[in-house]
Parts: sequence; structure tokens; C-alpha cells
Amino acid sequence: MINKKVKKLWQGRMLSVRDYEVAKAIEKGGLRLTHNGQTMILSPDELRNLKPTSKLFLSRTKGRDYRLMDITWKPVTENPDQTQLFGKEGNYA
Repeated sequence: MINKKVKKLWQGRMLSVRDYEVAKAIEKGGLRLTHNGQTMILSPDELRNLKPTSKLFLSRTKGRDYRLMDITWKPVTENPDQTQLFGKEGNYA
């Protein structure tokens, strides 16, 4: 699981993640986003369904060029560690 802190949301409900960060998160088992003390967890399957923007952004630091993937902010309401441990459906058996 990759952890990423989000500093701001676009229009209060959207955030963008770089395509290479999403690819790394898929390999590592998911992505945990944190914003203002709230957490959102995306599984590898959810990450695979994201579509990148058509615009290619050029790195300002001569690093990797990238496309952005937009995500609607939906923080979890229960303890995020328990959500990951027991699954999103709440199967406790």
C-alpha cells in the first residue's frame, strides 16, 4: 500500500494523482490518500479503472513526464485500518 498526502482538492471534491504513482500503487497493493485528517483507500482494481487525462505534462525538474488521473474524493467513515483489515464489505468471519 502506498501512502500519499493530498494538500488540496479541486472544487472541494476532486484530486489528481500522477500516472506513474498509480502504477506503483497497483504493484504495492493499493493507494491510501490522506487529506485534512480524513483517509480514502483505493484497491488495485479501483486504480486500474482510472483513466489518465489526454494531456502530457512535462516535468519541471527533468524527471518523468506524466499524465494526471482524476479521483473523486470519498473518505472512509469508519477506521481506515479496520476497513483494510476486514474488507470494505465488512466480512468479519
